[in-house]
Amino acid sequence: MEAETRSCQNCKGDFTIEPEDFNYYEKISVPPPTWCPECRMVRRMSFTNVWGLYWRNCDKCNERTMSIYSPQTPIKVFCNRCWWADDWDGTEYAQEYDPSKPFLEQVKELGLKTPHAALETLYTSLKNSDYSNALAWCKDCYQIFWADYCEGVFYSSFLNNLKFSSDCLRGYFSELCYEAVQLYKSYRTFFSDECDACVDVWFSRNCYSCTNCIGCVNLRGASYCIFNQKYSKEEYEKKIKELGLDSWSRIRELENKAQEFWSAKPYREYNGHSLNVNVTGDHVYTSRNSKEMYLVKGAEGCKWCQFITVPTAKDCWDYSGWGNSVELVYESATVGEKVSNVKFSFYCTPDVVNLEYCFWNTSCKNNFGCVNLKRKSYCILNKQYPKEEFEKLRAQIIEDMKKNPYVDKLDRKFYYGEFFPPEMSKFAYNKSNAMRFFPKTKEEALAMGYTWDDTENPSPQATMNAEALPETIKETTDEILNEIIECAECKRSYRITQGELGLMRKMGLPLPHECPKCRENKRFARMTKPKMYHRNCAKCDAPIYTPYPPEDPRIVYCVKDYQAEFL
Repeated sequence: MEAETRSCQNCKGDFTIEPEDFNYYEKISVPPPTWCPECRMVRRMSFTNVWGLYWRNCDKCNERTMSIYSPQTPIKVFCNRCWWADDWDGTEYAQEYDPSKPFLEQVKELGLKTPHAALETLYTSLKNSDYSNALAWCKDCYQIFWADYCEGVFYSSFLNNLKFSSDCLRGYFSELCYEAVQLYKSYRTFFSDECDACVDVWFSRNCYSCTNCIGCVNLRGASYCIFNQKYSKEEYEKKIKELGLDSWSRIRELENKAQEFWSAKPYREYNGHSLNVNVTGDHVYTSRNSKEMYLVKGAEGCKWCQFITVPTAKDCWDYSGWGNSVELVYESATVGEKVSNVKFSFYCTPDVVNLEYCFWNTSCKNNFGCVNLKRKSYCILNKQYPKEEFEKLRAQIIEDMKKNPYVDKLDRKFYYGEFFPPEMSKFAYNKSNAMRFFPKTKEEALAMGYTWDDTENPSPQATMNAEALPETIKETTDEILNEIIECAECKRSYRITQGELGLMRKMGLPLPHECPKCRENKRFARMTKPKMYHRNCAKCDAPIYTPYPPEDPRIVYCVKDYQAEFL
């Protein structure tokens, strides 16, 4: 089959369906998509909310709980303890299929009456980590997001096996790190980006196997270096004392100096490593035969996938998180941990097989159009059927979806094979994951059929300004735990927790002057977005495929020139 150019039903732009795409759609028995890859990705992200949390009451026990759903969202929400309890399984809300109505309309109705989990977590695997979201197998963590197998971590996102750290983004198998973006097997690495196997490294970028370095860029196996200049051990230790790394103001000065130094040094064409084979995308690691990927580890035979933070993922396309032994996942988001053959679904974990048009299914198999269902098989709209009846009704519904599709308010049609319509998301666009990676104005979002929410969480009255915080952690007493601090950036208030204070004392770092949200936004601003561009190598002028757009002033080298100069 030859490549075909089609017009996206959403943005009206042209996109190409390649022969390999047709082969995959045939393999999993779905029709080709009518939305382009980027619009499909944004649509999936709009159905998930990792970073926006609210207080509301559980609709079962009435206790106050933290939730991804605002109090104004008109759905039933259970705290995670009640949602994961064994006294209900979702079949209590079963519906009969009505062939006179579009099937997705009936799934929408089911979603309005079934109870949703307050937080997206594998609740039974957590210990003392109640105030976090999108995590599993974590202990003693606070305000961490999209995390697995972590302990003693605060205010961090996209994690796997990070220990006793704070304010990190994309931290893996590392310990005692702070304000770092992309760490792997590192220890005591602070205010740094893209560092692997580093120890006692500060304000550095793209360093590998380095120890005792400050403000360095593109070094390999270096030690006792400051801004890429080599020192003896004795000279380095003297310089360390002069720099005053325990002081808030001195840290800020060094941070600004490091940013200037970084900008003068080349960036590699894309972020990844040499253990990839035949891949394209950014932040791709230990993957093979996978194209257009973003923030992925351990993928094979995949395309248009993002946020696979726990290996492995095999034969998955249009999949937005998170992996951990998954295969044949298509047009789905936040599905993981022992998963096979899941299509057009989100928030399904663990041990789920053969699901279509499902959300919030756990330990389920062979379900179609089910919502908030647990440990059930052969269900349609949460009603259980004998296997033969299930298969017959499923085939009928698919045919009905081809003849009587869901039509949204913009007159876009959703036949079998399309993900859910944007208007069915429980989250406003600006409160969803989509806003994080594809920011839009209110007018742009509404014009594309998304919703918008201008309300903000309340901010308590501050008792002190950030400028009044002690200069060093040694000067900081436990009295700070009683204070409500006004953020130096956004002027909203925040507090210091007991665990956070203990960790900062252990690392010898001063307390932050910005609120957690401002710090988080700054870290995400240091990371590329899930979009690739064509530009030329700054050294040899060869065409490259990179996450840095042509107008980006950074110096970008092709892989060959980068390796020749720095490896």
